[in-house]
Amino acid sequence: MNNLQVNQYLQNQLSRAPSLLKTYTQDEQGNTYLTRNMFIRVEKLINDFISGEKEVRMVSIPGLRGVGKTTLLAQLFLEFYPRYSKDMLYISADQVVNELGADLYSIFEEYQKILGVAFEKLDHNLFIFIDEIHFDKKWTAVLKSIYDRSKRIFVVCTGSSALSLQSTTDLARRVVFEKLYPMNFTEYMLLKTKYESIKDKTVTIKFPIKGLKETIKNALFYSSSADECFSRLTGLNAQANKYWFGIDSLEIDKYLRFGTMPYALTIKDEQRIYTLTNQQIDRVVERDLPELGKFDTATLAAIKNILLLVAGSGEVSVTNLSQILKGISLVTLINVLETLEKAEMLIRVYPYGSTYKKVRKPSKYHFMTPAVRHTLLTVVEGESAFTNHKGWYLEDIVALSLYREFSQKLASPTFYDSAKGGADFILAFPERRIPIEIGYGKKEIDQVAVTLEKIQGSYGLVVCSSDLVKEGKVVKVPLKYFLLI
Repeated sequence: MNNLQVNQYLQNQLSRAPSLLKTYTQDEQGNTYLTRNMFIRVEKLINDFISGEKEVRMVSIPGLRGVGKTTLLAQLFLEFYPRYSKDMLYISADQVVNELGADLYSIFEEYQKILGVAFEKLDHNLFIFIDEIHFDKKWTAVLKSIYDRSKRIFVVCTGSSALSLQSTTDLARRVVFEKLYPMNFTEYMLLKTKYESIKDKTVTIKFPIKGLKETIKNALFYSSSADECFSRLTGLNAQANKYWFGIDSLEIDKYLRFGTMPYALTIKDEQRIYTLTNQQIDRVVERDLPELGKFDTATLAAIKNILLLVAGSGEVSVTNLSQILKGISLVTLINVLETLEKAEMLIRVYPYGSTYKKVRKPSKYHFMTPAVRHTLLTVVEGESAFTNHKGWYLEDIVALSLYREFSQKLASPTFYDSAKGGADFILAFPERRIPIEIGYGKKEIDQVAVTLEKIQGSYGLVVCSSDLVKEGKVVKVPLKYFLLI
């Protein structure tokens, strides 16, 4: 790599970025992708910067591969390009490191030569968009340097889910982390109906009801008793029914299969979606995991099998798993599972209880999106994979909802009851404990009631296909309420 090659790369990026990024914002038929909710939040931060608010000038967007980070970055670039075309740069750190053999530091040194001015002396705003920034091992130092050198540069970067984990305390003060998750049900319905309305003007766009999500969350997780929880949810009945009016109940099944992933919205052929999801899994294993952990070739080759075994089980005993997987040591297996957590392929839920229990008892591993579990299980079970395991897919959605709600806290309050027949989840707050049981169809309160008594909980929740009912200290919550959070 030499300065001439870096210069040519940058000149190429400056001239062709708009046409290149346009391809990231369209499907295979040329239809433009709609923007996710995150777009509005980041767009506002950029507009605030343009208006003179210079405190927030770096946004990092981590997330699981396939949730739409590159598309979001491209949409943001193209939104501002008409106004600031001469002051915008898009680069892929993956390309810079793996194809050019360079690094971000040398890219920005050469970019200043092209600009004809050092970053410190800029007298106008500059916008830099960096995709997959984690491919440069020194990305934290590069961002810190840019931040400290100029208040006229706004950076938006994307990367693996572990970006926020790899960030230093020093950098965390400078960068706003906006994690991009798989879609919740209301975002899925909003984008799906928007796409349909483009082709069919009679389709009504299904907007979320303002404030309903937060109100349901507060009732479910922050009530003082079953009576209060039930009363608050009862008061939301009219709004919940209003939202669900006109929605086919089969949409829940479609959402559980692939609807969490935005690329599935514009593809009608389910086999094609299945293939794309398989490719996403392979890319996480082949590209992201080697960046997050040190594994030999044999271990990397076995990771798909490890995921398959996790997909086909509830609780995961690492000891039992290592006995099934000959040739992979217990230490390596633990390392693999931890790295899959960092990549946010998996969400780990510890057993409730003492530290000893958390170490000795098996953990539960949910998938960040049921689309991945469904794709893996379809390999083994074919078309029956969905019907056989709807309960597991639904548990993945609940795990994602709880993760989205509580993962930013210092210590996650989410556990599960490891006793036979115990509750699927336990939310353990300092002031209250709430066991939660999940069921796709009808569900009795027995399991949650046993856990509730054992942990001396405040109240229990059973999320299932039921009417809103209170039985003692347990509230049966219709699935249609829970899907609105």
